[in-house]
Amino acid sequence: MKESQKIEKNKVQKLNSKELMKKHQILSQQYKALTKELEDCKQRNKYLLIDFDKYKNHINKQLNIAKEYANESLLKDILSIVDDLERAIVVIKDKTDLEGITRIYNNLIKLLAKYKVKKIDCLGKQLDPKYHEALLREDSEKEDGTILEELQFGYTYKDKVLRYSKVKVAKHVDKEW
Repeated sequence: MKESQKIEKNKVQKLNSKELMKKHQILSQQYKALTKELEDCKQRNKYLLIDFDKYKNHINKQLNIAKEYANESLLKDILSIVDDLERAIVVIKDKTDLEGITRIYNNLIKLLAKYKVKKIDCLGKQLDPKYHEALLREDSEKEDGTILEELQFGYTYKDKVLRYSKVKVAKHVDKEW
């Protein structure tokens, strides 16, 4: 090989080396950019999974609440039948009819108890707006706000008021002798 060819070959190698270094630098920058983009995608994916889990838990909680209180409307309707039976028991004179209606009434009360429906006990207690609805006030020697009469029974369903007790409350009056 001639000397001029060697010089020419060295120049080409130097140029190739410079180009290779430049290409290496460009590829290295692209690699860093792609690595950062990949890390960003991983981070976004992680946050999306966390958000999805939160959403899924929220939906499951809402479904459980809906399932828990799905019977509420039906139970309210049954309460109106219970009211009718209570009124019938008071007015029916025939012993046979009374026994039949009382049996039906007791079965309905057992059914309500099975579904955790409880009667609100209020007679003689203080009016509590969380459980009672005062419809009437009557002069009385009892303390103001004492429940004198239950006009319609109230019920709770799983510790939530299904129907408020409709009551008559005392209006305290001092009697002078």
